Amino acid sequence: MLGTSQIDEVDRILAKTEGKIERKRGRMCNHGANSKCTNCLPLDPYDEEYLKEKEIKHMSFHSHVRKLTDGHGKSTKMLKPLENDSYKLEPKCPNGHKPFPKGICTKCRPAVCTLMRQKFRHVDNITIENDYVVNRFLNYWRKSGHQRIGYLIGRYIKSDDVPLGIKAVVAAIYEPPQSSSADMVKFEEDPHSEAVDQICTFLDLKRVGWIFTDLWSKDASEGTVHCTRHKDSFLVSASECITAGSLQNKYKNYTTFCNDGYFGSKFVTVVASGDSSEHINFSGYQVSNQCSALVDADILCPTSHPELASVRTKPKSETHYITDVMYTEKNEYGGTVQRDGRPMPVEYLLVDVPAGMPKESFNTFHRPVEDQAEFPNENRATIGEDQDLKSISGYIKQFTTADFLAMATNFHFLLFLKNNNIVPFSNDEIRGLCECIRTQDAKAANEWRKNTGNWTTLMSLLDTIEMDAPTNNNAADGSGGASWACQHCTFENTSSSTDCSMCGLPCNG
Repeated sequence: MLGTSQIDEVDRILAKTEGKIERKRGRMCNHGANSKCTNCLPLDPYDEEYLKEKEIKHMSFHSHVRKLTDGHGKSTKMLKPLENDSYKLEPKCPNGHKPFPKGICTKCRPAVCTLMRQKFRHVDNITIENDYVVNRFLNYWRKSGHQRIGYLIGRYIKSDDVPLGIKAVVAAIYEPPQSSSADMVKFEEDPHSEAVDQICTFLDLKRVGWIFTDLWSKDASEGTVHCTRHKDSFLVSASECITAGSLQNKYKNYTTFCNDGYFGSKFVTVVASGDSSEHINFSGYQVSNQCSALVDADILCPTSHPELASVRTKPKSETHYITDVMYTEKNEYGGTVQRDGRPMPVEYLLVDVPAGMPKESFNTFHRPVEDQAEFPNENRATIGEDQDLKSISGYIKQFTTADFLAMATNFHFLLFLKNNNIVPFSNDEIRGLCECIRTQDAKAANEWRKNTGNWTTLMSLLDTIEMDAPTNNNAADGSGGASWACQHCTFENTSSSTDCSMCGLPCNG
């Protein structure tokens, strides 16, 4: 059953918005100022001529819904017009025969998939709040030469550029555990995934998409990169489409316009790669609902050519059913012909979404001023950026108590407070601080600082870093592999260093 709290606020607003496109009185109008005629009557948000004139390639999701539900003079409307695609075998057939492969019928067999270019999109624009957000993310590639993945943290709001449109606004980028090299990157298991979502909820934010790099330096002195993705090569590879489809299936778009309680997804994909001017460019996409359904049925796979996907030739198990997938295209004579989906161009699976930064940047989270130390991002130990107490101290101590709210308004800092095993903060403590940040209430933030015991404990630990500590000769002697327990965080160290590998504090033993 769909919980009303799962529906995004922007959907509630747009569902109540009329969405008509107002037109001014023109030269063909011969009526009075308070009258309307066919030349100046408001247009529907899905009016094809208007969308074509404004070069809007895809109508918005709510315009699509409005087109399906408008009565056009009829007395009733279809209140739940949306239906999710499914290409999976129905496990319990109402006809009562034996399960596949011993039995199958038209009731439980999925329909043949005929790929159609999607005419609407769930998100109409992707806006990254400022250049600091993306530069902080790109610095990993700049320092290591390795590709990088991140989750886009932000919100969905109404877009004024498209009738009944939705914009994904990116406020931060969370970098999960991952393995990478110069030519690949992949997700690893994330033990802190739930904590990320909790903090997002406390801040009234959510994961709105994912971003990955495909960057190859051309001239480091000039900051140029190779252009590898273009209309004559590929824009998004088949394997990336499959990953995007999997993520869109995970982060569903909840709605009352479908009996399932959800339809498609607002989760977007952003690719950071070189453009024709050999500079880093950000391109936004979603995969179609059909693509997500094919991924959900586990029948879509990549090929040796990144621009081509394919339907599996063999099932993964005896109970795995592979439906036929077809698409149509123009042949050399201009006629429309039907093709088999082994292989298929990924362009049939993609919906492009404009992505960029606003002319006037804005900041949900604190943006460091010149010469101000950054809070280290998570999962960056491979480039020497560690969230140890020394780096934490360097970040915190550069702010006065009057600037506590600015210091705490940092997504990565909040995630550290939640996840660290030195002074772990409770959910209630994190929720309280997040509420101060969400409302930007400096007075409440300072009350939190003074009255939260774990914060006092953390500050006491940071103060010990500045104190001179005698050398621990036993710990410094690495012979024999002796270990020593840190008196601050109790971590069992095996290195010869006199500083704890976990919290970075000196051993006073």
